[in-house]
Amino acid sequence: MKAIVIYSSKTGLTQKYGSWIAEELGCKAFSMKEAKKIMMNYDTIIFGGGIIAGKISGLRKMKSSNRIKGRRLILFATGATKMEDAHKIMEIKNGNLTEEEKEIPFFYFETGINYEKMSLPMKSMCKMIYKSLLKKENKTEEEMGMMKLFEKSSNHSNKDYIRPLIEYVRGLQ
Repeated sequence: MKAIVIYSSKTGLTQKYGSWIAEELGCKAFSMKEAKKIMMNYDTIIFGGGIIAGKISGLRKMKSSNRIKGRRLILFATGATKMEDAHKIMEIKNGNLTEEEKEIPFFYFETGINYEKMSLPMKSMCKMIYKSLLKKENKTEEEMGMMKLFEKSSNHSNKDYIRPLIEYVRGLQ
């Protein structure tokens, strides 16, 4: 099996996971732009993107590429949702994969928010969410958690989170 890790990373947090995965598997990691010309040389593509408004960044473009036809696709997503929130993680998977694609192996890794490397429109959107939550009365526990999340930059990345993906890929060899 010849594998490649491809990522779409806006703030560097997904890139970090892509690098960790490649290191553990002894393969290379590339951004989507870098990988366009070489992904045809691999039979297994491990693709990861950060969650933006519930969507996995770059996934639609990756799935529509003729370059992945006939190749095994393994998917990972990164975001601020806690690793323990199985319901939200399932919502992410279901919101990004069609019924026919549900068999694609899917993994989720918690990161956080990096305001320092975020684009101005994304930063503004997050701050608007934070301000609207701040004004809301009778917040739910989930809303309180979201408010705390959007308050400031945080990074909860953990190399141990990639273990299930690594074990899955090694089991394919």
